[in-house]
Amino acid sequence: MKQGRDLIDQQLKNLQTGAGTTASSSKTATSDQAASGSGTQQARSGADHVDAINAVFTLLEDAYPLKFKRAFQTHEDIIRAKRVWKNSLQEFSPRRILMAAKKALDTAKFFPDLSDIRELCKLRYDEVGLKEPLQAYYEACYAPQQSRDYPWSHIAVYLAARETGWMMLRSEEQRIAFPVFERNYEILCNRVLEGEDLEASILKGIEDNRSKEVTRLAEQAAQQHQRETMISQGIDPDNGASARYRLKKVFDQG
Repeated sequence: MKQGRDLIDQQLKNLQTGAGTTASSSKTATSDQAASGSGTQQARSGADHVDAINAVFTLLEDAYPLKFKRAFQTHEDIIRAKRVWKNSLQEFSPRRILMAAKKALDTAKFFPDLSDIRELCKLRYDEVGLKEPLQAYYEACYAPQQSRDYPWSHIAVYLAARETGWMMLRSEEQRIAFPVFERNYEILCNRVLEGEDLEASILKGIEDNRSKEVTRLAEQAAQQHQRETMISQGIDPDNGASARYRLKKVFDQG
């Protein structure tokens, strides 16, 4: 089993070193260089996933030699299984997969299968000392201070609130503000789980589309409020001519 664990640990070290190299890449690259770099990173990511799956299978074979042979009786069985595992776990980072495999050895009562590893790959907030998104949202909304020095349950709550915008949290309805906060918070929680620096990584994870989504939700809420107001005044919002006539009549009377 030591060989499998050593391989997992080495893969984790390699990923940490690779992540540092990527994070420190130049921000002034040309578009051609950026496109080339993106392709290289994608290729590296694919290779990292392959390495992670290979390491997991080595770990399982070391830890459960007899059960492993019964599950994968031929070399072709192993190749097919690795392909299935890679496709199924593609949504998770290589580091998350490797950490899940290590945890499986400590928690699984039986030979861990693909569903066990997938379950261990999923984000569990309490595992890393984090609140559920809705609880974190309420903490951010009702915190008496908007300062980093406030005793937050986790710094991720403060950072998610800051990225969402304190004004939005205090003034917008929950149905508008919470989805934005939740997305920011989940990005940060995944950073925590990946062992990344929250301050250095947050900006690249939260896209500019956030502001577009906020605008869309605000406009949608305003339109709905307008419809409800028109209906309460006996105006059919779906009948343009009728609506204009009734509104003109209301203004003339005023």
